[in-house]
Amino acid sequence: MRYLPIKQVKENSILAIPVYNDSGSILLNANTILKQAYLKKLELLGYVGLYIYDDISNGIVVKELLSEQTRRDTVAALKSLNLDLCRLMAHSIVDELLDKSDVSYDMVNIAAFDNYTYIHCINVSVLSVIVGIGMGLNYSQLKHLSEAALFHDIGKVSISLDILNKKGKLTEEEMNIMRCHSEEGYNMLKENCMISGLVKNAVLSHHENEDGSGYPRQLSDKNIHIYAKIIHVCDVYDALVSNRVYRRAMNPADALEYLMSNCYIMFDIDCVKKILEYVSPYPTGISVELSNGQEAIVVQQNTKHYLRPKVMITATKEEIDLMEVFNLTILKILT
Repeated sequence: MRYLPIKQVKENSILAIPVYNDSGSILLNANTILKQAYLKKLELLGYVGLYIYDDISNGIVVKELLSEQTRRDTVAALKSLNLDLCRLMAHSIVDELLDKSDVSYDMVNIAAFDNYTYIHCINVSVLSVIVGIGMGLNYSQLKHLSEAALFHDIGKVSISLDILNKKGKLTEEEMNIMRCHSEEGYNMLKENCMISGLVKNAVLSHHENEDGSGYPRQLSDKNIHIYAKIIHVCDVYDALVSNRVYRRAMNPADALEYLMSNCYIMFDIDCVKKILEYVSPYPTGISVELSNGQEAIVVQQNTKHYLRPKVMITATKEEIDLMEVFNLTILKILT
């Protein structure tokens, strides 16, 4: 399989990974033959790309980290604001990831505008747990981290969709409303005695910056709990690589560069280093341009060096391991 921008997907292509609606239910299942009417509808809904099966990408495997059932149940729990059920789903995310032999984050986000908030919370939880595993957090800590990440934007339920989905620049008043979401989230959780104080604190603090320029309390460095530091990095990364009504998604390589350039200012450098260890800048199945001008598809990751995966030349189907061919590099992701 491979990932293609939706405008490049041809009619009668076969869908490789299911597409979900804003309720977490499957909109189109894997192996669906994509008619032109489907493609037009998906584009109108805000989908910018799809994973498809075709002859060129035959044999390329992209592994989903979470089961369809877990994703669907977690979206339903978030939409219902059932905090106890959300906690259980956060624990399920930890369990599924710990069961994997390889927990690298190696997919393009294909969520649409309408279900962004719920899918974003799930993605941030998955990413945060992966980073937490890399940082050596124990099982109990991972469960707390997953809960906090899943709850991190829960305060946005009180914000008007006119503000959340505004295409233009937010006014100062609208920005102040947006900045209140971490406090609103904390207030929604604070009376629940089953939720750890560390989880509540992480929800409150996930927009604090290392240099003290964040909000709501302008905390800095060692005054920010590790859960909040991890969630902050993962939150920003997923936001950057997601398509929004007001901007196109940034490609993963550029998003990682943004994280690196803001270490010590916004982000904890150890958290960013762990993201770099586990998140592929060139996800499997994506098309790239090589330094010799050829187009290629990423077919397999080199887990010790994600910048140099194994690629297949689109025109000839020749496979090249960039760890063995040092005079060839990836210039950019083709979108």
